Amino acid sequence: MSQFDSTGSSAIPSVPLSSRWLIIAICLLHGGLLYFFISAGSSQTLENTARTIYGQTLALTLPLLFALSLVRLNDRRFWGGMALLTIALVGLAAWANSNVLGMPQDGVIFPFYLCLSLLVFFILPWLQVQAFPSATRYRYANLAACYGQNILCAMLTGLLVLMSLAVMSLCAALFGLIGIKYFHELLFSTPWFTWMVYGVMLGISVVFCRTQSALIDNTKNIFRFILKGLLPLVSFVSLIFLFALPFTGLKVLSEAWSAARLLVTMAIILLLLVNIVRQTDSPDKPYLPAVRLMVNASILLLPIYAVLALYASGLRISQYGWTPSRVWGVLIIVMTLLTSICYSLAVIDKRPDWLPRITQFNKPLSLLVVLLIVAVNSPLLDPYRISVNSQMARLDQGEVEAQDFDLRMLSFDTGRRGHEALTELLQHPDFVDDPKLLVTVKNAIAQTSQWGASAQDDAEAFAKNYRVEDAKKVIQVAKGSTQPEELWWKSLPELEEYHRDLQQCFSVPDACIVNAVDLNNDKQKEQFFCDTSDSSAIDCRIYAKRSGKWAVLGRVYLYSENGTTNEELVDALRNGKVKPLPRRWADVEIQGKRQVINYDEDQID
Repeated sequence: MSQFDSTGSSAIPSVPLSSRWLIIAICLLHGGLLYFFISAGSSQTLENTARTIYGQTLALTLPLLFALSLVRLNDRRFWGGMALLTIALVGLAAWANSNVLGMPQDGVIFPFYLCLSLLVFFILPWLQVQAFPSATRYRYANLAACYGQNILCAMLTGLLVLMSLAVMSLCAALFGLIGIKYFHELLFSTPWFTWMVYGVMLGISVVFCRTQSALIDNTKNIFRFILKGLLPLVSFVSLIFLFALPFTGLKVLSEAWSAARLLVTMAIILLLLVNIVRQTDSPDKPYLPAVRLMVNASILLLPIYAVLALYASGLRISQYGWTPSRVWGVLIIVMTLLTSICYSLAVIDKRPDWLPRITQFNKPLSLLVVLLIVAVNSPLLDPYRISVNSQMARLDQGEVEAQDFDLRMLSFDTGRRGHEALTELLQHPDFVDDPKLLVTVKNAIAQTSQWGASAQDDAEAFAKNYRVEDAKKVIQVAKGSTQPEELWWKSLPELEEYHRDLQQCFSVPDACIVNAVDLNNDKQKEQFFCDTSDSSAIDCRIYAKRSGKWAVLGRVYLYSENGTTNEELVDALRNGKVKPLPRRWADVEIQGKRQVINYDEDQID
């Protein structure tokens, strides 16, 4: 049985009634599992469970694969495929878990979940076609129909969820008018309810897309008709850009920071549009001959975009080394280049059909994407190992100075390998010789989030052991400034929003400087307290006494700019060169209330 009949309508195997109810139940279970592994946090046990990569991986993928592929429960090919995918997913989860084990997960988990999404997208049609007759099971038209059905199912699910939430928001607002807050709390303060709504809408969407084939085909034809008109426009833009490029040269691309991203995006959009227009086995040629010639020319020259993107990425890698994002980018570019070359070969094919070999190329190309996803989530093409080794080699070879070394990438973007490298930096000569840099590395190791918070237990232990006598020894009072009163010294642990800032003062003597400055002309000195341990920016806070207690009133960061170096800023702070500067342009008062005006500094004198 063909996936398409002579009119182009699909003949996807029908789903029995018993399987439909099971699909809805699985989608409800999917919503419940997502709540449990992502949103649940009412107890420490649930929090620990929710952080396990294994549970999140299987909860995100297996119910979707089951709901979108199940036709008959006695299908051995289906269960065999599900078993193989489960084993593969557990293996990927194990590798991801080894990268984040006991380390901050920022920058590592998101790429992994994105890989899971791509893996499900590309492997799902191969699981779905197992329900087709063996004679036509792997026809390209069958796979293309499954891809299209899955995309529409995702779009419909998103639309239904948004519409359901909009209706429930209206319901909550209406009942709120008469003082009934139950529906507002149910919608906005009850995560499990939102996840269950998602599960219900997903089940309805999946059953609808898998049973209403005629409506799905009509919807796909509408989208295809719209995008078919867009392909010539994109082809024209791609051609005129390549025509203009020789007149500007490649130097412009080397100076543009996002050149590779834009170039590969253009190539991918053109590839997707070509696939949408040429999605079936139909031999009909689209467009008028002149338009088709322009489209063919853009496809023929498409590898140039990928080559230029690879060139731009190569420049960045030679200048700054490998990072996880550059590894991902290069893999995407290489895959785009390979696909572009295949499509270019399809253009020069002598057979009378339009791009006849695309349907032959797409099947192995989709499997190659799956293999690449597995490779980058395994030791074969581990982007974190590649990135860490590259950056450490640049440091050892003197290609980057220690003060310019990207510690943030090692802390949050490379997982366990990055933290192992940070530990090695504690023994690196360039950092050992500079106490400030060494403290910066220690702080990077201690940070548990990108916003600078250190481990809470360490902060509480430090505050408990804090002594005023020790603080006076390590915090320098600026030249000409009066000694802060005793209450300020005692209040420091409570005043610090993040105790890590105060810890840095104790790690590097004289790294923290305090200036006494009257900032509001009330004859009372405020304390201008600065942490200079970070060479990229000096963090200063203003403390003032209010109702007998010291409080933080403001914060400012001092940067090396406009010809002023970090050393000059530090010297100015040590020598007490901190002066209050009144605003030259005033605020206004309206109805007895001060209105603060944010002036454009580039426009005022």
